[in-house]
Amino acid sequence: MIRRIVQRDRRPQEGKGKYVYCVIRRPSEQESFGDLGFEGEKVYTLDYRDLSPVVSDAVVREYSVGEDEVEVHRKVVERVMQEHSVLPVAYGMVFKSRKLLQIAMGAGYQAMQEAFGVVDGRVELGIKVFLPREIEAWDEKRRAECRSDFIEGLDASASDRKDLKLFSDRLVFNAAFLVERARIEEFSGKVSGLASKYEDAKVQYSGPWPAYNFVDIHILGKKRKGFR
Repeated sequence: MIRRIVQRDRRPQEGKGKYVYCVIRRPSEQESFGDLGFEGEKVYTLDYRDLSPVVSDAVVREYSVGEDEVEVHRKVVERVMQEHSVLPVAYGMVFKSRKLLQIAMGAGYQAMQEAFGVVDGRVELGIKVFLPREIEAWDEKRRAECRSDFIEGLDASASDRKDLKLFSDRLVFNAAFLVERARIEEFSGKVSGLASKYEDAKVQYSGPWPAYNFVDIHILGKKRKGFR
């Protein structure tokens, strides 16, 4: 049986729907994360069974993939993940009503439960190793050695790894690691050690991020665009 999503002490503004940034485990009380949403709207939680979509009231429209708007989405998710394990939702997921959001939550509930088994207590950390232009290109043996060292050195401190595309000839290694929060310091120490070993290369270490590369971030919609 689908339970209603209850928005406590808050009425939707006329002509606006619900923009979804991410999903978290349902907190004991409704939470507000400040006026960080589109058009300065308050970001808050709704309740669906033991989960809570994090939303703001927003105009129902196509959200362009522009830097400013994507940055709003990103900042909200990063704020929420300071306090919660986050299940990321694709950019642009806006629903015309709470009822449509409720239906989407019901359809994706089982998939979301499985995804939380992956992301609970974990974050994504990114590692890129690339050669500055002033450094002579490495031969394949050197590249393979570097990749092997990073994989062997970091896998033991991570729950999972996703190898990502090498989109440049000077990019030697590109991967996302899923790491338990309690092991971030351990993981970071190993990154520093590897960076010292490969001083002629540049190591770009990013995160923590939501686990974008380890869960299906489109679970609230069948298509990439979430406009409904």
